[in-house]
Amino acid sequence: MLRRLVALIVALAGSLVIVIGTASIASADCVADPVTGEVHCEEGEDGNNGGGTGNTGGSSTCTYAGNEIPCTGPGGSVWSSKYKCWIGERGPDDLVPPEGQTKEDGWWHVCYFPPPGSSWEYMWIETGEVGIDPVVLAQRAIASMDLDPIKIGIVPESGANRVGLVGLPVWMWVDSPTDDTFGPITASASEGSVSVSATASVSSIVWDMGDGTKVTCTGKGTPYADHYGKQPSPTCGHRYAKTSSDQPDGAYQVTATSHWVVEWTGGGQSGTIEFDLTTDAVPIRIGEAQVLTQ
Repeated sequence: MLRRLVALIVALAGSLVIVIGTASIASADCVADPVTGEVHCEEGEDGNNGGGTGNTGGSSTCTYAGNEIPCTGPGGSVWSSKYKCWIGERGPDDLVPPEGQTKEDGWWHVCYFPPPGSSWEYMWIETGEVGIDPVVLAQRAIASMDLDPIKIGIVPESGANRVGLVGLPVWMWVDSPTDDTFGPITASASEGSVSVSATASVSSIVWDMGDGTKVTCTGKGTPYADHYGKQPSPTCGHRYAKTSSDQPDGAYQVTATSHWVVEWTGGGQSGTIEFDLTTDAVPIRIGEAQVLTQ
């Protein structure tokens, strides 16, 4: 039996998972010592996953003894508040159920205990108690939302015969916003007895104006109308300082990156997932006003 236990520990140690949380020990990598089975959690990188287009990585934290810990432990094990350990892989098939129990009632699983003084042992886990990590379900819920980048609204308009002028206000906004381009939108995902609900919304939009300037706007922006004339946008605007004549194709390439924040809850946990979606570039041509002299 001892030889089998050591072999199992070594196998698990070869399949460790890096877990990114949100705070304190939750921002940690938890690994199991391949000899003693002791669990160590070391602080890792910041858990912010924003900044990459379509990046839907997330994090979640659980609580033990008043401290935040990662909900996912060594080898992809999942935290159980009932058993107060990370529940991992099933034990060997030749283990014997405890008295009064059968294989239909449950089975022995590796149970990793959190530090300090952490270790692991086999724990009898009732059928249905081992579930999927809620973060995985949250990501499935997000995938079902089929989110898209915003549709750019901008004046001066894009087009071969459309030209704005140096120094005049540029207006930017979300054109025809929908639930799947701006939110809020809610979806859920379930597996077994675990169900997670997630709500996604755009918290800000970073407009890359193509001239080296980035403008961050926290709302949808204000659509331009003719009666505004040469007024600057009250919510999201820019002014170009020089023409676009030296740019590729004679136009500034404008993109908009929406920053999504997803709040999710379920499976006795909650968390936040953040990611960015970026539009295709829109060419904007900027020229100079011609001065007429006699």
